[in-house]
Amino acid sequence: MPNTKNLLGAEKSPYLLQHQNNPVWWHPWGAGAFERAAREDKPVFLSIGYSTCYWCHVMEHDSFEQQAVADVLNEHFVSIKVDREEHPDVDQIYMDVVVGIHGHGGWPMSVFLTPERKPFWGGTFFYRDAFIQILKGIAQTWRAERAKIESSTGELMRYLESKQERPGGGAVTKAVFMHALEQLLLRFDRTYGGFGPAPKFPPTQQLLLLMRAHAMQGDAASLEAINTTLSGMARGGLFDQVGGGFHRYSVDGQWLIPHFEKMLYDNALLAQAYLEAVQLTGSELYRMVARRTLDYMLEEMRDRGGAFQSAEDAGEVEREGEFYAWTPAQVRNVLGDEEGARICALFGVSDEGNFERGTSVMHIAGESRWREVLEPRCVASLTALQAARRSRTAPHRDTKVLAGWNGLAISACARGYQVLGDARYLDAAVAAASFVCSELWPESGLQRRYCDGSAGIAAVHEDYAYLIEGLLALFVATGDGVWLSRAIKLQDEQDRRLFSGEHRAYLSSASEGLIVQVCEWGDGATPSPNGISLLNLTLLAELSGEARFAQRALELESGIPGEATSHPVHYCSALRGVMLRRAPASVVVAVSPPGAGKPSPEVLTLWGRYLPFTAVVPGQDGAGSSGEVPVIFRGRVARGEKTAFYVCRGTSCLEPTVDVQGVEDVCSPRNVSDDVRL
Repeated sequence: MPNTKNLLGAEKSPYLLQHQNNPVWWHPWGAGAFERAAREDKPVFLSIGYSTCYWCHVMEHDSFEQQAVADVLNEHFVSIKVDREEHPDVDQIYMDVVVGIHGHGGWPMSVFLTPERKPFWGGTFFYRDAFIQILKGIAQTWRAERAKIESSTGELMRYLESKQERPGGGAVTKAVFMHALEQLLLRFDRTYGGFGPAPKFPPTQQLLLLMRAHAMQGDAASLEAINTTLSGMARGGLFDQVGGGFHRYSVDGQWLIPHFEKMLYDNALLAQAYLEAVQLTGSELYRMVARRTLDYMLEEMRDRGGAFQSAEDAGEVEREGEFYAWTPAQVRNVLGDEEGARICALFGVSDEGNFERGTSVMHIAGESRWREVLEPRCVASLTALQAARRSRTAPHRDTKVLAGWNGLAISACARGYQVLGDARYLDAAVAAASFVCSELWPESGLQRRYCDGSAGIAAVHEDYAYLIEGLLALFVATGDGVWLSRAIKLQDEQDRRLFSGEHRAYLSSASEGLIVQVCEWGDGATPSPNGISLLNLTLLAELSGEARFAQRALELESGIPGEATSHPVHYCSALRGVMLRRAPASVVVAVSPPGAGKPSPEVLTLWGRYLPFTAVVPGQDGAGSSGEVPVIFRGRVARGEKTAFYVCRGTSCLEPTVDVQGVEDVCSPRNVSDDVRL
């Protein structure tokens, strides 16, 4: 019989729906739950997780499905369940609380609040017996020693207020960039790559900064860190050698055994990192990984409307990774004895196994053997293994569409088209952008989540920043002014809803009921929204010719918190934004003769080069005569039968040229101003 006091059945979130039949009387996040807590004078138990979180599944099975736990929660607490992917603003605030208490955090997150939404204690995962004792102890303290609760609440609120980054505090000088580089190289694992011990998460933002540093100064140390890390991730179990795409993180220091969930944002960000590395180094390994990551996104993470879904699970409780692991017998059954033995040797599948139950996570067993993966014979074998793997029970997929994460995917696909030359990626970027703009952007404003046929939840800063970045990437890849117009419109909406003059930055959210205001400058699993906004505004100023964007970028840079000067390694996105503002040339308008095809071979040449501070935008002669088109195309013409390049910075442009090498020289990262050069 359904639990009529569990209020999650009408929700859209796959995570909340996973809990709709728990005996716990769950409420969704909202005023109703807190009003009930105040009315009944009960503390709030806030549980935060997401649908592809393995340990969230374990805690549900061990605690939330158990009547003994539900009885205590239902009697003494008002219980709220939150999908962190729907409400990242809520998650960030209470995660700060848990980290402040314990020094670390994670999901599922368990936090105890007053009816005023103020925290007084919290943690992460608890096993059932310990959890029941914690619940009973908190309930007793709430009834008999309320002063202790009030004291803890006051202390945690003061901590939260103190933790919010204050605007400004120090100029981003050359010394700050040097400090960031020193911090990264000091933490660099020279054996396996990455920047710290296990567990190891993909360090995309650090790598993007290091690539720029190496391009500017040509140092061997930065290049070693880039190559060791990218190669280590590509050859390890973190990369799905059979199906393509990346898992969430590595539980060991060698990138060997992953935590198996796959997130859209990780794959989009890693695809971009490998694409830039292709431009920087020309590596065929990186080219293969970028292509297979994008292919995974297109084949496994898109819905029928063309948008990208959020994530894939790690597996069933007590069967994590079973979908991905292999035994030698399983490989031989698919490929035959001879080819099976060869593939097992190449990918480290052994009788003893490197994972659970005698299975192995496939990885390239030998640093020098990765080229074998490019051979047609190996490609055919991996394709056969992937087909065989499809007969296994596939992990759960979170099908909701998130605006911001789709923005990251749009950027990755648009740039994949530029670097790899495959029009499928551009088509995917256009389809996803069209879906998000039509389904998640009504007149009332951008929405964060689309699921089960409807959109909802007001967008947060990361949605605006990442989607604007994706729309700008589409414009740069196509020259189609509709994407620039939408990016401008969305940036204006972001400014109206989220910019804070007091903080000189964008608030993470305009949602009501948040106990502190947060401006995100530091990078986490995803890049800092304010850092990405600094990049967006700088590029918008160049592409649109509107000075207001440059002025807002200047204001935003002045709001970078002082912590970025003392611990710059945590602010790589913001540092990239500062670099772009000080770069020598932001836009190259490439105008091809009519009928030459778009993009022209000359544009493709430049797209293949590593020019991280330059957007090469294709256009055709005659397309810029109308006032309807972007200003950067107006008055631009080809040179006879050749593509003409207009190298521009602000409203100033050099004389048009047909010399591709000359354009590359002018736009070289070596020309960055002295206050950025490392």
